[in-house]
Amino acid sequence: MRSVTLALLGLFWGCGVYADALQNDLNRSAVERYLPTSSLPIDAYRPAAADVFVAPAKPPLLRLPTGTRVWFRKVHFEGGTVYPLSDLKDNYQDLIERAVTLDEVLEATARLTERYHRDGYFLSYAVVPDQDFSEGSLRVVLVEGYVRDVELRGDVGPVSAYVTRLAERIKTQRPLTQQTFERYTSLMNHIPGVTLKGLLSPASPSDGAARLIVRASRQPLAAAVVLNDGSRADPQALLSLDSQSQTALGEQLSVRGLFAPGDDHQRYYRLDYAQYLDSEGSQLNLAASTFRTESDTPLHLRNGQELLRDWRSDTVSAGLSQPLIAAPDEWLNVAARLYAVRDRIDYRADGTPLNTSTDTDTRVLSFEGDWRKADERQLRMISGGVYQGLDYLGAKTNSDYDLDFLRLRVSGVQRDRFFDNWQGVASGALYWSDDSLPDSERAVFGGRYFGRGYPVDQASGDKGWGLAYEVNYSVMGEGGLLNVVQPYAVLDTAQAWFNKLDVRSAHLASLALGVRMGDLRDYNLSLEIAKPLADAAFDSVDRQPRFTVSVSLKL
Repeated sequence: MRSVTLALLGLFWGCGVYADALQNDLNRSAVERYLPTSSLPIDAYRPAAADVFVAPAKPPLLRLPTGTRVWFRKVHFEGGTVYPLSDLKDNYQDLIERAVTLDEVLEATARLTERYHRDGYFLSYAVVPDQDFSEGSLRVVLVEGYVRDVELRGDVGPVSAYVTRLAERIKTQRPLTQQTFERYTSLMNHIPGVTLKGLLSPASPSDGAARLIVRASRQPLAAAVVLNDGSRADPQALLSLDSQSQTALGEQLSVRGLFAPGDDHQRYYRLDYAQYLDSEGSQLNLAASTFRTESDTPLHLRNGQELLRDWRSDTVSAGLSQPLIAAPDEWLNVAARLYAVRDRIDYRADGTPLNTSTDTDTRVLSFEGDWRKADERQLRMISGGVYQGLDYLGAKTNSDYDLDFLRLRVSGVQRDRFFDNWQGVASGALYWSDDSLPDSERAVFGGRYFGRGYPVDQASGDKGWGLAYEVNYSVMGEGGLLNVVQPYAVLDTAQAWFNKLDVRSAHLASLALGVRMGDLRDYNLSLEIAKPLADAAFDSVDRQPRFTVSVSLKL
């Protein structure tokens, strides 16, 4: 373990950690598998829920005691557009032309309110106003709620115009459904750097109008670092800088850089830009990155020879994304993008003058989707993608790679809470292609990705699979610097192989024990020890355990 780890821990302790709940280990590229990663409690990946309080409607005051017996021969409804009149009358059919208590009338009216809520009209309700039944008629008022006014409090800068656009979508629906309200408040909650708290008043009995008060704040700049170190790894720090929502586009400009390159001389820099295109959450996504490594993890050929490689990979990407489902407990996002990759790899045989190189320019059209759904006891995440290589638009190679490849990816996680503090987390991933893939398109296993007892690039191939199961126990705090301590145990396994290259297939399996701790907001620390159980690790042929530490900090 390098002394720099303790120095960095001392420097950043108390500064806060960056725990981006949208960071997703399920869809990382081959290049991104080399980067430092956070080891967060699984609940950090729940769909982000907007903080909105919906005030309950107050029943009207009645002069008659609820036990009073009343009689009526007809029901008169005021307002209401959702349900047919015949359905409304049927609700009171058993009460007509007989003596009933006012309580029975109120119970029948409550059933109408329940029907409104069951059908998603969460602001709507039925009410019996104060009356004396002297004319043998029951008067029922149907209040079908909608948002008439939205008041934005707080200074969020120019992005307030985009918040207003989303609020207008809420105002246009009458009566308002819970699905619509949750969609657009969830989209508000995903605006980069913007924090919202909402208060929704009950619908007015006179016209159904409600008022939404939104208190907003904005963090225009954000910085974070993820630090990884280990007994057989060099310390690495991935620094992120974000500029958030400086304009009405709700844009985010992000810069990431890898520091402390280590013996592999790794370099990674990435620039991302995203902006909203409409009030439905559609986004334009642009990215460019460069990566370089002199990996000391060898490729084992079937003839027994080992090859080391120096890899440089440059990528540019452009795409569109769209949230199809946006709710406090569920999120479904789809994306399409076109990206270009230039890979240059220099292979060398250890101890011999033999060397060769490959140059490949790849063009890829991809379609991806990510789904998350959560409740109190379960969290599910599924990510998938289809990637079609294009043998035009400048695509070329001096190797035998298939430029018009097709590859598929699917991965998932399910967390189940057994008791109040025990959880089980199952995860899996499957990669398939029948082609010979360029290096940047391959499946990579190792480290936290189905190979905790191995280096992060222990296994790669044109296809493969990984499985893992974790059991953890959470000790929750009462606030302050330490809000959760979570010891855990993980058993994982993975296998990868090539379709055409003369490289041996890899089989990984490992057992890991560790502990996570943090404040669930600003920092997270993970300590772990893992032992290989299948193939020997390339950096430890005697299968000795490896110790790793992961720190995530908000700067």
